[in-house]
Amino acid sequence: MDMIMQSKKFFDDLIAGKELSSANIVLCFAATSGCVNRMKELEKSIKVGLEQKIVTEKEFYEALLQIYLFAGFPAAIESLAVLGTITHAKEDTDSIETYNVEKFRERGEVLCKSIYTSVYDKMRSRLGRLSPELDEWMIVEGYGKTLSRDGLTPKTRELITASSLIALGWENQLFSHVRGAIAVGATKRECNELLEVVRTLCSTEQIERSKIVLERALN
Repeated sequence: MDMIMQSKKFFDDLIAGKELSSANIVLCFAATSGCVNRMKELEKSIKVGLEQKIVTEKEFYEALLQIYLFAGFPAAIESLAVLGTITHAKEDTDSIETYNVEKFRERGEVLCKSIYTSVYDKMRSRLGRLSPELDEWMIVEGYGKTLSRDGLTPKTRELITASSLIALGWENQLFSHVRGAIAVGATKRECNELLEVVRTLCSTEQIERSKIVLERALN
């Protein structure tokens, strides 16, 4: 069986029987691969996603762009380079949004409130005490500039965030973003299925620890 057929079978098996949409499975796998520097797996997911018309180039771009928030600029740069090599993407400066702090702050607060719901004020207060700068950057840069972009729904972005946090091992943040995913429309089953989606990208210990976090977050 050649590599293309192996990759297709891998994703067919991964998608089968899940409540998560095919697109969200491929996007979560791709973004998580980028976060943990598994570029062969990222390449495989992009090729299958595009060839099978499961995911668009724009959706891959948005999913990989947002990982800089969790895994840093190196991960996002290297991941987008893989995407660009496959799609032969050309620079599109017209797509760059004008930097407007007030606009980003306003829409960032709206999105962040929809994710954190009743604990939003408590979360902002706690983070503000830890670092006023981080509190500001989270709202303006994170939720306002990046996670509010067109191209992916808040639900898909939260599922990508949660899957990435499973692999990165940030358990407190995973707890918050699993609850955030539920707040913006994900189901408990979809959240639990993330463990299977990223299992091959994680250690057994990471999966077991994340399973405990999901049980707490979803009960």
